[in-house]
Amino acid sequence: MGNLKKVLSLSQAAKISGYHPDYLSALIRKKELKGEKVGGSWFTTEEAINNYTFKQKIRHKKLAVPEFFSPTRTKRILVTAGVVFLCVILFGIYLYGKNTKVILEEGNKTLSSEVEVIN
Repeated sequence: MGNLKKVLSLSQAAKISGYHPDYLSALIRKKELKGEKVGGSWFTTEEAINNYTFKQKIRHKKLAVPEFFSPTRTKRILVTAGVVFLCVILFGIYLYGKNTKVILEEGNKTLSSEVEVIN
């Protein structure tokens, strides 16, 4: 276990890690956490606890990316993007039609005023 100054009982390790002592002992038995059984009690080190919690944080960050792009979420993103795109296109068509109408009306005024000048 290394340096005896850093050896912790599972109740002390539980206070540091936030995990229950029984869970920590199960992790040691599964060899996911470094520790030893001395007498009838399990012991581990602060370094082992810190390594395990660090690995858990990394694992959860790795899982966050696939969770973000889950099929349900991807479908919602695509549907929302499609609706927004459709609204922008329709609004653009509306503005284009309005702008064309104004240009045509101005063109008619110009033509009608020229016709009056010629007469």
